[in-house]
Formats: sequence, structure tokens, C-alpha cells
Amino acid sequence: MKPFVVFCITLLTALMLEAIPFPGEFIWFRPEWALLVILYWVIALPFRVGVGLAWFLGLMVDLLQGGIIGQHSLTYVIISFTCALFYQRLRMYHRWQQGVFVAVLVSVNQLVDFWIDHYLGYAEPTLLIFMPAVVTGLLWPWSFIILRSVRRIYAIR
Repeated sequence: MKPFVVFCITLLTALMLEAIPFPGEFIWFRPEWALLVILYWVIALPFRVGVGLAWFLGLMVDLLQGGIIGQHSLTYVIISFTCALFYQRLRMYHRWQQGVFVAVLVSVNQLVDFWIDHYLGYAEPTLLIFMPAVVTGLLWPWSFIILRSVRRIYAIR
């Protein structure tokens, strides 16, 4: 397979995982799959993957979830830009330390999403909004290993 096709398949897989319905009582434990994958690619290929792709993927997540167009795009752009600024430093950290950084970035995503939803009257204040950040941070080491092996097997550069 061509490396570009495999790269697109990883993004489509992340979008499909975003579309999987969760039971109502477990909705707070839903990881941010699309953000997890885009953060990996920004760290792995910072000169090829960046803010434009994050904006597009955020737009796709908005269309999938039926929310306000641009809500996820805004946060994905902010987070991918932050990650692109610190990609050299992030590569030096251990995977669990990267997971903590990813959890902080995803909590920023959750906070901005909550502010927008609360302003529109869709959300009530609760600390459970940060639970997807914790779950995504815990999934980071395994997703890093899987995506790195995919990148190496298919020579994605």
C-alpha cells in the first residue's frame, strides 16, 4: 500500500471510532480518538501534518457528532499548534509523560467544548467533562505504539 493511503486510513479509523455510540452511563469515558491520532501525527511528522489537517479533521468530527460547525476545528487547531511548538521536547519524554501532556491538551479541548456548550445552554457544570482527557491520556502509550509501528511498516514519512 502507498504510505499516503495508510495515513488516510488511520484518520478514517479515528473518525469511525468517534462515531461509535456509547451507552449513556459511559459517555463520560469516551476517548477523543480523532484528537489522539492527530496529536500522534503532529509529533511524528511535524512538517507534514499540522494545523490545516487538524482543522479539517475537527470539521469532520463536527459533522459526525452533529454539533456546531467549527467547534472541534477551533480546539483541534489550538491543540495541534501547541503540540507542533513542543514536538521536539515531547519526543524526548517517556510515553507516560507524553500521556500526561496529551491529557492536559485534551482537557483544554474538553474545557473549550464545555464553554461553548454551556454558553448555548446545552451543558451543565460538572467535573466529569475532564474524564475523556484522563481516558485519552491513558490510551496514549498503546496508540503511540500501534501508530508508530504502522508508520514504520509502511514507511510513512
